[in-house]
Amino acid sequence: MKTRQTIFNYLLCMATDLVRKYHQTSLGFAKIKAVFYYVKAIKVVRSVYIGIFLFILSFIVMINGFMFLHVSFLYYFPLSKEVKTLIIFSLGIFYFVIPIGALFYFTSQKVWMKLSKANKLVDKVLDRG
Repeated sequence: MKTRQTIFNYLLCMATDLVRKYHQTSLGFAKIKAVFYYVKAIKVVRSVYIGIFLFILSFIVMINGFMFLHVSFLYYFPLSKEVKTLIIFSLGIFYFVIPIGALFYFTSQKVWMKLSKANKLVDKVLDRG
């Protein structure tokens, strides 16, 4: 009778240990899956953001007609050609380089991972820090 009880306790301990390991493994997979969906949602939001940003960028291109006002006004100002060229060149740099830099910065995946804190979540789930 005592041997039967010992075997039963031993089997019960084995089953409990297996359930505990299965629970930890499935919980780990659930965390990884949750992080996967979180990162996927961030990717969708980023795509929407890029669409909105490109819409705004097209609006800015439409506003570039404003630049032609500069050119036409500068054409009639009594300035030398070198000064007019320098002013137009400076305006071109301002209207082109700054928006392109903003576009590259705000659409980069690294920045979105940092802003959404998805990189910290991935590191936490994968026990890297």
